[in-house]
Amino acid sequence: MRDRIGKGRLDAPTMRTAICHRHPLVLLGLKHLLTTHTSCDVVHLSDHELPGSLEDIDILIVEEEFLEREAAPAVRTDGHHSPEIVPLGVDAQPEDVLRRVTGRRAVPVPHAPAAGHGWAAPLSQREQEVLQFIASGLTHDQVARQVGISRHTVDTYVKRVRTKFGVRNKAELTRVALGLKLV
Repeated sequence: MRDRIGKGRLDAPTMRTAICHRHPLVLLGLKHLLTTHTSCDVVHLSDHELPGSLEDIDILIVEEEFLEREAAPAVRTDGHHSPEIVPLGVDAQPEDVLRRVTGRRAVPVPHAPAAGHGWAAPLSQREQEVLQFIASGLTHDQVARQVGISRHTVDTYVKRVRTKFGVRNKAELTRVALGLKLV
């Protein structure tokens, strides 16, 4: 683990973290979870490969199937530094990951109930509603009229969703909505 200097004082140790999972939404959800609830610095995010070198990684969070198929030979220790490996089963919950990463009982993390696997960044009911309309092809003005809010408020909800999932355009928003089974 490395120390992070912040505004003239020593902050909590920064844990350089790699996340490997075959589902992109899970990757984004895990990154959001770790960067908002821990001192993890996510330095590698991939749906198909491990980081080039594991020597600079403190924690490797990896889907169990991915670990068995692709990563098992690569993460075996050979006397050099090896990361703490956090395998993710299909039934893993955000609280489980936080507990494993931080080593202490984690505070429950809310997540969008519409997410089939529970790893999506938390969305409010209104953010889900706005995302659903946007993904269905409505303009911001049409969404505002449909929901009964101002266009400016729709813009705000869309910006929040984009930030939570790290997406830039409506096509990517639509993919998020599909992944969350909102459309």
